[in-house]
Amino acid sequence: MARGDVSITGDKPYLRHEDIRVSISTIRALENRGLVSREDCPDHFRDQRVQLTSAGRRDLAASFAQPRPTALTTTQPAALPPAAAASRSR
Repeated sequence: MARGDVSITGDKPYLRHEDIRVSISTIRALENRGLVSREDCPDHFRDQRVQLTSAGRRDLAASFAQPRPTALTTTQPAALPPAAAASRSR
C-alpha cells in the first residue's frame, strides 16, 4: 500500500504484485484506524486507489525503528525411544 500498488474494483482489492494478497476486511480495518484512505483512481479499470494517510506513514516509519522479533525455530523435539512391548504373565 505504501508504494501505491493496491487498488479496489467492485469492492475487491487488486494488487500489482499477485504474490501478495490483501483482503477487503484488512483494508477496512486499516481505514477504521485512520491508516489508509481511498482515492478515485484515474485508471479506467480500477475504481479506487488505496493510499497511506499521514498517520499511516508515521506508524510505518515508527515500525522500522522497532527490533524485529526473533525467528521461530522449526526444529522438532527429539524422537521418543520406542516403548517396550507389553508382556502378559500367566
